[in-house]
Amino acid sequence: MNVWIRLSKTIDLCIRWTGLVCSYLLVPLTLLVVYEVISRSLKHPTIWTFEMSIFFYGAHFMLVAAYGLLCKSHVSIDLVSSRFSKRTNAVLSLICYLLMYFPFIFVLTYFGVSYSVNSWSMLETSWSIWGPPLYPIKTVIPLTAIMLLLQGISEVIKNIDILVRERSAK
Repeated sequence: MNVWIRLSKTIDLCIRWTGLVCSYLLVPLTLLVVYEVISRSLKHPTIWTFEMSIFFYGAHFMLVAAYGLLCKSHVSIDLVSSRFSKRTNAVLSLICYLLMYFPFIFVLTYFGVSYSVNSWSMLETSWSIWGPPLYPIKTVIPLTAIMLLLQGISEVIKNIDILVRERSAK
């Protein structure tokens, strides 16, 4: 079991590092929005800042999703789970991961990779006048799915560890 716990801790460390690094995407996003507000108030709006802010926001939102899972910041129903034992919560978490989470992640990974590969194959650009390339930002979708898959595996390992420790404590 120690190998699995080490794997879980390694995944957690990588996801924590990635989440912290990607959280700094808010800095250029904020600067872009401030720049656009000032330029609009001076009657000189730009074409590119709106799309760039969407790119930064989308990348930030997607790339910190696994970090949110690690920090348990996603929506959960604590009203119900707080009444159960640690063991019962671990069993319920395992059931939810196996029946809902992983199937969703596999679908997201499959279609995300397909979507990204298609975009790269035609070197897709935006429909706007500015026309920036879209394929780099669409690559974020499968990257996010892979990070969520890894963090989901880590969470399953932690729940199994809770069950094993509870069982051996008896």
